Amino acid sequence: MMKQPLRTTIIGSGNVASAIAPALERSGSITVETVFSPTPEHAAALASRLDSAVAVSDSAAIPKDSELYLLSVKDDAIKELARRLEPVESALWLHTSGGVEASALMPLSPRYGVFYPLQTFSKGVDVAMEEVPFFIETSMADDLTLVEEMARNVSPKVYHADGKMRARMHAAAVFACNFTNHLWAVADDILRRETGTDLSVLYPLLEETLRKAMKMRPAEAQTGPAVRGDRGVIERHAAMLADDEATLYRILSEHIIDYTKKNQK
Repeated sequence: MMKQPLRTTIIGSGNVASAIAPALERSGSITVETVFSPTPEHAAALASRLDSAVAVSDSAAIPKDSELYLLSVKDDAIKELARRLEPVESALWLHTSGGVEASALMPLSPRYGVFYPLQTFSKGVDVAMEEVPFFIETSMADDLTLVEEMARNVSPKVYHADGKMRARMHAAAVFACNFTNHLWAVADDILRRETGTDLSVLYPLLEETLRKAMKMRPAEAQTGPAVRGDRGVIERHAAMLADDEATLYRILSEHIIDYTKKNQK
């Protein structure tokens, strides 16, 4: 059981750190003493949202006596930081990535793991943290109990997941969130350029599409010219679009056609 909040250093000040550090502190799981970011104003911005955190931008100023170090940085930066930062072997080190193995933190301590929130975060946009699923892993069994309690203090949706499971979930999340959002951006560009409107005219369509995806399997809810195999419509649409948009349109249409045929067998 967690007897008192863990004295914590946050390494990183981006979207994920800015969401989960305040949530963990509000839950009573941690007390953030230090926020490190190489960009001073970013560290200061996050520290200002915490009870008594100090912002630092020099890695030499990262304290050596924290009980928990939470790395919330770009995936590609985790291994490099683990090689560069000074180990604190008595502390627990966690990162927040879905796509990086827990063992990336092994150079820093025998106590390491992952605290992965499966959600999209943007600064200034509130998220209902109690709805966010957390996927956790630790190198030591005692720490798994501790990290699970930390997560459950924020959300009841807590799952144990090894690196392979997290990587697959992360890839699925990229399809469901990042790729979908990019397609909304493309649609918004087309509407603004060709019709003088914007994505807001599609809000009812987007809401109904998501509602159906949450009520039934998305494959069963698929509509449109590609699922019908209507190549005439597909080519007319592609001919109206910019070259890169037309290429994307055709690739996605062919994938839907092939996927539909395969799943009808």
